[in-house]
Amino acid sequence: MDIIHMNTDKREITKVSRRGFLQTSALTSGMAILAGIPMISYMIAPAMKKATGKWVGFGPMEELKENTYSMLSYEFMVKDGWQVLPQRGFVWAHKNPRGKVNVFSSTCTHLACNVIWREDAQIFECPCHSGRFDSSGRPIAGPPTKPLLSLEHKIEDGNLLVYLSF
Repeated sequence: MDIIHMNTDKREITKVSRRGFLQTSALTSGMAILAGIPMISYMIAPAMKKATGKWVGFGPMEELKENTYSMLSYEFMVKDGWQVLPQRGFVWAHKNPRGKVNVFSSTCTHLACNVIWREDAQIFECPCHSGRFDSSGRPIAGPPTKPLLSLEHKIEDGNLLVYLSF
């Protein structure tokens, strides 16, 4: 089957065969796919990239108070492409009388607000939506359904090191 195109200005008739139309369509589609692969990989690759992390030192263990949570601040530089940016935040650390340490992320599992330790009530509280977590990090009230993230940590030469992902 032929497709006939008439140009009324010059009174020319152009015949396009089905085979020619299909070849042109296939070639155009192939070029669009080849051009689209780099764009798609550019947009999807960052989401597929595994988080990197580093061990951050928080000082001597004897500085941690027993039977209460201490807010430990950190700051380090992260290379993001060609920029070097500061990464800041804090974690909550608890040392029991036997010397066992628990370290929790300060980020609420609902909408990533920072939680605060309320010593009087012995709970973590999220000021954004009144989420509450018990002293073990389990949700007890409000919208959060997941517990606070327990962070990997170790003690080297008497110093507390916490593995932070970014």
